[in-house]
Amino acid sequence: MNIKNKWNFLTAQLTQKRRASGAVLGILGIALLLAGCWQKPAETQYITDSQGRALILHGINSSSSAKEPETGHMPWITEADVDQEVTEWGFNFVRLLIFWDGIEPQKGVYDEAYLDAVAERVRWYTSRGAYVMLDMHQDIYSNKVGGNGAPDWATVTNGWEIFAMDFPGMPWWVKNVDPSVIAAFVNFWRYQEYAWLQDHYIAAWQKVAQRFKDDPMVIGYDLMNEPHAGDLVRAAKFTFEPTWLASMYRRLIPALREIDQDKWLFFEPQSLAVNFGMPSKLPVIDDALTGDRTGEKRLVYAPHFYPFGLHEGIPYNLVDKQQMRDWNSNRVAELNRQKVPLLVGEFGGSDNTVGFSQYLNDVTAMYDQMGASWAWWANDPGDWGLIDKDGNENPKVNQLVRAYPRAIAGAPESFSYHPETRIFTLQYRPKVGVTGGTEIFVPKRHYSQGFAVLTQDPPNKARFEWDAARQILTYYPQAGDAVHWLAIYPLEDAPAGVTQVFAP
Repeated sequence: MNIKNKWNFLTAQLTQKRRASGAVLGILGIALLLAGCWQKPAETQYITDSQGRALILHGINSSSSAKEPETGHMPWITEADVDQEVTEWGFNFVRLLIFWDGIEPQKGVYDEAYLDAVAERVRWYTSRGAYVMLDMHQDIYSNKVGGNGAPDWATVTNGWEIFAMDFPGMPWWVKNVDPSVIAAFVNFWRYQEYAWLQDHYIAAWQKVAQRFKDDPMVIGYDLMNEPHAGDLVRAAKFTFEPTWLASMYRRLIPALREIDQDKWLFFEPQSLAVNFGMPSKLPVIDDALTGDRTGEKRLVYAPHFYPFGLHEGIPYNLVDKQQMRDWNSNRVAELNRQKVPLLVGEFGGSDNTVGFSQYLNDVTAMYDQMGASWAWWANDPGDWGLIDKDGNENPKVNQLVRAYPRAIAGAPESFSYHPETRIFTLQYRPKVGVTGGTEIFVPKRHYSQGFAVLTQDPPNKARFEWDAARQILTYYPQAGDAVHWLAIYPLEDAPAGVTQVFAP
């Protein structure tokens, strides 16, 4: 039975069960239509674990507060906050912000105490089974010119002083037109004139890799947050990526591979325009694996997505939806060129924005269709975060906390979760060399009366393990070459012939 027929079967069962209402059939019909409206790569690639399982990472950025030198470049969180993110909300991933300024505050001098503090936060996540990606973060280049990222000694402004650009209501990114910011970025990228800047940046990354290379739960390194040319003409003409940015990646990746052959390296396109859905001109980025690691790249494409209007608090509208379609089609074209997995390193917005709930439904459906992993921006308390200033959950939590396949023991073909019906489906093929079970996060908040599972396995041939504390269902299908298909739905809406039922 193919997936379309299974959906038809499930629809018929639910319709029979709730014939008094045509809502279920209508919702499922809409869900099926939406599931097919997004493009996906010709051959979707996935991050894999030590057992060869395809990983889907759902997580969060931690955190905006770490941008401030006064915090020691540490996120605001406590270990109890991490426990909520991982155990209660089911996130299996964090994009943890680190800063060149924290690593190398003085030229050639590394701050081991800072790296110790980073390692402590890493342990908070990894000890709970969550993967950590270390993100070398920057916005507006450095604190010296009104941003964060680089140390003061690595901020070369050609004598320009920072302008006073903190006007009430002014978007933070407008500071990129400050002449001191432009000079700092341009000098960083001009390797022939200022090689020492990138050389120190690369050496700082090597220091990080040396510290974390032996931790298998540190899944990788985001090479630079939202690369920006500084030279706005070069950025607007999309000549920054194939020249300055690609050249930096081609220096940094081999240097990291001298230290660490195992980690996944996450690379980003330029942020300007690409974040809004425009195409990237970044050429194919190659890995520098050697020895036993030669072969498939261990690189991940990690663009961000912020529809411009929604980012600025404008109600979700047709322009945002068109930017989402553009982002989808352009990222798919780039994935087909790069042939690497996709992780959306940042997306976010405020619960106070009109239409925000619909945006979340749309964007998460797109990510599922693309086989993408993602990280929400960010975990700081406030209307963009998952909790408010008093520590109470924001509405978006109920949408971001969703059923998803954490680890798939085979080659994924499709997966989806429909918030209206709370129905989750997964289809995948067996793959030689992959071991272990398929893990699915099933949040109790959406299945308060329990849930039922339907598979295509013969009676008593599938095996399940339910970890109620972690809200993780592990599925071991009947061995063989057949495509594996699984559906999870609320117990109160369970059709006849379910494979197994689980209590909340």
